[in-house]
Amino acid sequence: MKFDYRIRSSVVSLSLSWSKGKTPKIAGQKCATMNQNIAIKMISTAGLALAFSAGAVFAQQNLIVNGSFESGGAGVEHFPSWDAIGPADNNSDYGVAQSSADPDVAQQGNFYAYFHGNPTDSSQDCLGQTVNLTVGAQYTISFYLATDGTTLGSGAAMYVVIGTSFGIDYSQDVSLTSYLPNSSSALPYQKFTTTITATNSSEILSFHGFDATSAILLDNVSMTLVVPSPPQLSLKLAPTNMLLFTWTAPTNGYRLQANSSLTTNWVTLTNTPVTAGSSNHIFLPAPNRNMLYRLTLP
Repeated sequence: MKFDYRIRSSVVSLSLSWSKGKTPKIAGQKCATMNQNIAIKMISTAGLALAFSAGAVFAQQNLIVNGSFESGGAGVEHFPSWDAIGPADNNSDYGVAQSSADPDVAQQGNFYAYFHGNPTDSSQDCLGQTVNLTVGAQYTISFYLATDGTTLGSGAAMYVVIGTSFGIDYSQDVSLTSYLPNSSSALPYQKFTTTITATNSSEILSFHGFDATSAILLDNVSMTLVVPSPPQLSLKLAPTNMLLFTWTAPTNGYRLQANSSLTTNWVTLTNTPVTAGSSNHIFLPAPNRNMLYRLTLP
């Protein structure tokens, strides 16, 4: 398994070492002498991650490419890296613009997307991007919407959906936001955030808008995997020369792994944890050599 905490993995790890006939020390503290003396060194998730990977440990990858429209410059129906572009059937008017004077400014950076179409039918100017997902995983989606002028009585709207049809088909798509501005003046950027559970391995996040009297502005679109906080892993000596591993429950999907050194050759243990109260328990025979243990979330 390739270790990459920033995107997919949560890891809690501890190491064991022992020697017969000696009482080892850890940071000046003595461990109790038993049949085999065990020195337990707890390694924090941040410290362990830094041992494998330099940089921002908790940063999450944005699955949306060019979500702030900073790459490729401005242009009508010009959305670099966005693979789904569907103009309205008539009177389409949307694209990417560069910040000028307020309120025609980006929320982040220097560029933003605008929707200023005025279709006479029920069509909209549509923009989307395909994302590859893990079925059952949760993702946080966020974006900013604003207007650059009056929308009072104009019927302006922006519908945001995710699903397998590049449209607004609620048999295949999930509605995230219905933005219906109705103001006599420009509205500042408002952040919208929602969390979804993926039901397909490939879906399209799409924006469907029109605004005859001004323009709806879109910027800073992101979609990131939700990584739960790792559980606390602990170890105790048990009778008959056994080790008792415990970690907080419920934490579905975590696996206990072992290794004799800090390499990539981690072995997933097949022992099934038993849940007792708020903890998961696994008993293992005490090994006869130095060992490292960790919890991983694939």
